[in-house]
Amino acid sequence: MEISLPEYNPNKIKSPHAFVLKIEDFGKFVPKPKIKVEYKPGQLKPLVTIESDGDFNLDYTTDGSIPSPNSTLYTKPFMPEKTMTINVVGYAQPNYSSNTKILPSAMASQQIKVYEWKKAIKIPSPLQGINYSYFEPSGKINLNSITGTPAATGIADVISNKNKKRTDKFAFEFTGYIRIDSDGIYAFFTDSDDGSMLYIDDEEIVNNDGDHGNVEKSGKAALKKGFHKIKVIYFDSGGGNSLKVLMQKEGGAKMEIPKELLHH
Repeated sequence: MEISLPEYNPNKIKSPHAFVLKIEDFGKFVPKPKIKVEYKPGQLKPLVTIESDGDFNLDYTTDGSIPSPNSTLYTKPFMPEKTMTINVVGYAQPNYSSNTKILPSAMASQQIKVYEWKKAIKIPSPLQGINYSYFEPSGKINLNSITGTPAATGIADVISNKNKKRTDKFAFEFTGYIRIDSDGIYAFFTDSDDGSMLYIDDEEIVNNDGDHGNVEKSGKAALKKGFHKIKVIYFDSGGGNSLKVLMQKEGGAKMEIPKELLHH
């Protein structure tokens, strides 16, 4: 535990003892619970298991609130019916054999994603390549800079920053369709310097935002065979820059999205 106190100012506090710190309920704590989320191949719902190092009550909530001893008591692994955030706190059982008071654990928290099949979209006459808009904003650059009239537009064969017009401080928006050749759960990745985000059928799948060096983030979507909307936004705020967008079907190889799958 770390406590921050204001700087001692002798002009305001005349006592030589600037602060007094009183700690109540000090003692042993229940170990922080562990939340395990396991997706088996082909399953849209995960199996959620909650564990503790000891024989303690594990109480949890799924509405964002802090668990209490009156919350739902975990008894066995379960499969949630919808996407949720699960919070868990461990409590000592009333008959716990110890002469020392056992305090509740720190709260464990985990977002649980339940996937839903995204139906394909009918595209009358798809053409290969993906639309892009290129921006050269002034001032601070982030994903909010992707607005107004672009400095350039065009059709790209792959999603990357190779069509940039200056060395750094720019942004891109890519919009179009990705062709999925068979039903499946697909992982998507953005590997970028600086920030990027990826959307499938208008749903955020990968959030890799932020002013950072080269970082890869990922997310998943359950996609039916056919065409699906895809959008990637990206910015570089200065210095080095890079952008790669990859995909991986469950059980398949991870690869940069092939140009044959991108359409407009």
